[in-house]
Amino acid sequence: MSESSTHSEQPIKQAELQSTDTEEKNIQFFPVSEGKLITLYILSLGLYGVYWFYKNWKLQQPLMDKKIYPVWRAIFSIFFTHSLFRRINEQATDLEKKHRFNANTLATFFVATIIVSQILDRLSTHSATFEGMISSTVIITSLALLCLSVLPMVKVQATVNRINGDMLGYLNHKYSLGNYALIVFGVLLWLMIVMGLFAESMGLIPPENV
Repeated sequence: MSESSTHSEQPIKQAELQSTDTEEKNIQFFPVSEGKLITLYILSLGLYGVYWFYKNWKLQQPLMDKKIYPVWRAIFSIFFTHSLFRRINEQATDLEKKHRFNANTLATFFVATIIVSQILDRLSTHSATFEGMISSTVIITSLALLCLSVLPMVKVQATVNRINGDMLGYLNHKYSLGNYALIVFGVLLWLMIVMGLFAESMGLIPPENV
């Protein structure tokens, strides 16, 4: 490759880097591909959702008139889901109607599934009311609701990616080392849960020990 060709490529690379920096500065909400969001959310039993809320509020913090604490808004996300979803939907006014969403409906669905899932989980763990197959059914229902809670987030994320000008979530579609560690932990956790439910259904262990 000639020296002149090398020099001609340098301005192009610099322009690309500047373009990337500009895109990152304009991002107001957390970018992530929908597939990655679903995978990490379900395998982590919703733990990734706390991180998702944190990253969104962290990006919104400089744009808000009042001081907020993204960590607390993430930990107690059920109290701030409606406000976050509304903020996202308000930024989607330039998108086609089919790419927008009903913020109140999706937020209410998310909060309801999380609350009911946690109530059922606590009842199945700390109450002697449920026994045998009934206990297993309650746990399975709790897990199913937890998995369903990702659906509103996926819909919202699809809108976020369009707001970011990144429809496919390419800005954050690869899995980091930490992501892979979370996946391995999640798979092992789910295997333990399934094995526990199977053992209980076979009468190998008492229900209260699951």
